Amino acid sequence: MGHHELLAVLRQKGAEQSGAIRRSAAEAEEALRADITGRRESLRAEREERRTVVCTLRRGEILADAERKAALLRLRAEHDLALRLRERAAACLERLRDGGYAGLFRRLAGELPGGDWRTVRVNPADMSLAAECFEGADISADSAISGGFSAVTADGSLTVVNTLESRLEQCWPDLLPQLVAELRGEP
Repeated sequence: MGHHELLAVLRQKGAEQSGAIRRSAAEAEEALRADITGRRESLRAEREERRTVVCTLRRGEILADAERKAALLRLRAEHDLALRLRERAAACLERLRDGGYAGLFRRLAGELPGGDWRTVRVNPADMSLAAECFEGADISADSAISGGFSAVTADGSLTVVNTLESRLEQCWPDLLPQLVAELRGEP
């Protein structure tokens, strides 16, 4: 085999090896590109999933916070309403003095157990009614009392507060829900 033939064979083998190396490199490059594309898509999907989870959690936090704030606002509004209704109810106690109040005062006095009532505080307009119902007691005027009385026994062992204000205070927990229901138009 001659020099030219040897060179031709070497060139041919070199070209074949070079082609094989290029094909192998191209296949490896294609495999790497496919792997990178797959990883990129996988990372995108993971990122999208994390974003969805984070957004869902954040949305839940925001909604929970909004619900807490709304509940607090409702509670404050209900509290303010209760205070206003209580003030209005207290202001209306004076109206109970209209027509038939003397009978109401006597019924309140009649609820007391028998005994020696030494000190009685009443509305200034009730001084004569108190003197009639509590003979011998020291009657004093108290303009903070809209109706009824506060009485203390002679020995000081018993104090009875039977004022319209105390009656309102006692029935207020039952009365308030009824008033609120009426305002809401509920039966």
